[in-house]
Amino acid sequence: MDEEILDPVAAVTAPDPYAAYAAWRARGPLVWHERLQLWLATDAAAVEAVLSHPALHVRPAGEPVPRGLAGSAAGAVFGQLARMNDGPAHQDARQALQARLAHIELPRWSALAQRHARRLPVPGAGALDEWVVRVPLLAVAEVLGIAQSLQDEVVTQAHRFAAGISPLASMSQREAAAEAAQRLAGWLDPVAGPTPEGLSRACWVANLLGLLSQTCDATAGLIGNTLVALAREPGLWPRLRDDAGALREAIEEVARHDAPVQNTRRYAHAEGALVLGQQIAPGQAVLVLLAAAGRDPARHPEPDRFMLRRAPRVPYGFGHGPHRCLGERIACALAQGALSVVPPGAVEVARAFLQRPRYRPSVNARIPWFAPEEAA
Repeated sequence: MDEEILDPVAAVTAPDPYAAYAAWRARGPLVWHERLQLWLATDAAAVEAVLSHPALHVRPAGEPVPRGLAGSAAGAVFGQLARMNDGPAHQDARQALQARLAHIELPRWSALAQRHARRLPVPGAGALDEWVVRVPLLAVAEVLGIAQSLQDEVVTQAHRFAAGISPLASMSQREAAAEAAQRLAGWLDPVAGPTPEGLSRACWVANLLGLLSQTCDATAGLIGNTLVALAREPGLWPRLRDDAGALREAIEEVARHDAPVQNTRRYAHAEGALVLGQQIAPGQAVLVLLAAAGRDPARHPEPDRFMLRRAPRVPYGFGHGPHRCLGERIACALAQGALSVVPPGAVEVARAFLQRPRYRPSVNARIPWFAPEEAA
């Protein structure tokens, strides 16, 4: 029975979801979840097969934009994001983003994150929650060309946009996201540069905005989960403080071991899809358990062990196939820059977090919530 195993969506914010993911893997690579009425891709082979299948799409047929966002400025942005489209719309926007980011060397991302990390104090848990989100966002805003006088406000609005497009968003959060989308587009348009061939101006600006919104979840989660690992793994923090290479290894291992993005979804349209011998019927969805794939022993020996020197290492939290995250290396560079100067007090806050771990409400992102009572 499905009820015997932790709900795979609830697992995202559970203190320790990995026994549940192992239980789902044991049931098979593709498992039908009766209560959720969708398929689960539970191991690395299934995750790779689903995310590479041309007949499985990133949005349901007939719903390119979630109903709660349709008709709003936030919905207009959502519908143009490369990661929310397939086919030419996806390829054109993805190639344009790749070209925009290609000339920015990774050390610059790290240096910017390091500078902003030094600027923001981390005296307690509440400030640490803000720090893990604002540091990478400030760096991305600066790279995009946002003037320093606007960067703090851009970060605030990017966070509101990301919160408002979540499936868990309230009506007021969706309204705030619509306002944020308009304001962010107004700030990004003057610094967006020439519109790439094949894209409308609105689509190009929307995808630059998308870089900010993705940073709110994936990069913030990567930084936060690395702090948790530094607190959890004996002797790890002293070893990494003065070793940039080891810090980078730790961040990459966190991306596998405790992925900041735990799942994603794919949808069968009219033609359906045959995956690993299983027919996914038209209209059915697949919940792709990225974090379960990261702990699959078929890909990673001793998968539950946190290891710096691990090869091969596949960070499924960044996706796979045509929609694999463009910002994987950037996210790691931002995390490295921020964590290279994090004060020891932040690790102590993370140790306190381990006594009562809480994660921000989400259906797919795993972001530690160091001071949930301060946000109540």
